Amino acid sequence: MKRKLLLLCMGLTVVTLTVNAQSTIWSSDCEDLTGWIADDIDGDGQNWFYYTGGDTIGFQPGQFIASPSMSASPDQVMRTPAINIPGNANDLTLTYRVAASNDLSYLETYAVYVQEVGVGSRFDNKIHEATLADGGANSAFLETISIPSNFAGKNVYFHFRHYNTSNQEFLMVDDVAVESGSTLSIGDTSFEQFSIYPNPVKTELNFRSNENISSAEIYNLLGQKVQSYNKDALLDDQIDVTNLQAGNYLIKVTINSNTQIFRFIKN
Repeated sequence: MKRKLLLLCMGLTVVTLTVNAQSTIWSSDCEDLTGWIADDIDGDGQNWFYYTGGDTIGFQPGQFIASPSMSASPDQVMRTPAINIPGNANDLTLTYRVAASNDLSYLETYAVYVQEVGVGSRFDNKIHEATLADGGANSAFLETISIPSNFAGKNVYFHFRHYNTSNQEFLMVDDVAVESGSTLSIGDTSFEQFSIYPNPVKTELNFRSNENISSAEIYNLLGQKVQSYNKDALLDDQIDVTNLQAGNYLIKVTINSNTQIFRFIKN
């Protein structure tokens, strides 16, 4: 019987993936900001900071980063730690949750840049720019943007620049991750048609596969196993994730002795 399942990668390591799969190269839930650097470019005393209590906005419980724009026109940048992107990585993406704090003053404009460590300036390679169109309660959403393939095999920074904004409130960012996808290895077709949905998920996580799934394990981003399933528990092509707290998870799926890791978000 065919089964569908979601697989998450345990820890912040690179794994070999197949079609419709993703591996997490690096991620941060903003609980530990070691290596992050905030820069108040315009020198107005306003800068990125960290805070808690973003649950009502749509973030998972815990810490997030934010940049103020009240009674000001900010120009301030938050830089990630240096991230090593493996040379064989492809289909690179940067994902993060983003929101404006206020349901009336939500026109927060920001841009994202990628920079090879020690090469050029931080604003040479803009990969995304947007002005938010909503804010306040439950307005946070997952943004996914492509990373140019020429950054594979390099150490890079990502810069979140809050600017071109006037008299709004706060730009909020959380759950930042760099991910990679890859094509099937020769002779390995176990995950050729594998996929998971919906993602993000609230209650039932569904799986699509040409092969029977042998087992699945869900991990939080601390590497702690929170749920596990044997093949008998997967016969209905879905699992109930209602009891999981909101946040990012990794699920490790095994099919025919082949294992892949995927990332999903529980709302």
